[in-house]
Amino acid sequence: MTNNLKRKKDKKQAILDAALKILTTQGYKKASVAEIAKEANSSQVTLYKYFPSKIALARAVIIKQIVDGYKASEDALNSSNATFAEKMEMMMSYGLNVSDSISDDFVVFMYDEFSGKNGDDSVKKTYNEYKHGFWKRLLDQGRREGAVSPDITEEGAIIYLDMFVNYAMTPNPVNAHSAVEIKNHEKDLMHLFFYGIMGR
Repeated sequence: MTNNLKRKKDKKQAILDAALKILTTQGYKKASVAEIAKEANSSQVTLYKYFPSKIALARAVIIKQIVDGYKASEDALNSSNATFAEKMEMMMSYGLNVSDSISDDFVVFMYDEFSGKNGDDSVKKTYNEYKHGFWKRLLDQGRREGAVSPDITEEGAIIYLDMFVNYAMTPNPVNAHSAVEIKNHEKDLMHLFFYGIMGR
């Protein structure tokens, strides 16, 4: 029984890994379920046992990216041999590397998912589930090292974070910048965001 559960878990992970590779490089529109199944050494029938549709699979990939992104950032925070500023640089570098590896078409799909445009709010819920604990730890550590202004409250920082995220992710006629345009300026935006959090 235990071996059977492990096999199922491994198969699901293989499908997710294959989907991550293909969707992020080819984009949501061009990627096919058949190609993802082949990359995962699986059949389409098996793939659909774990993920009922292409959109459900792509949504699971985005959720995995959010969870992995927070884990990578927490690992950077837990690094004891780096200053707070160096840890911030590591987090920015990780974010930019992930962004650079994602096709423009999948970026658009991600933003649509985040805003619930495809009829599901799982992506936004996952993001919200992780954000408070992580940002509290980030600010506490920054304050201990004197890198974050003590005048910046946790609540203010979360509002600041949400302003950045909601501007990019929420469909709004006032927002003249496309998802791809925002992605192309990610380095500037990340720099402004992180150093804004530091209050400098």
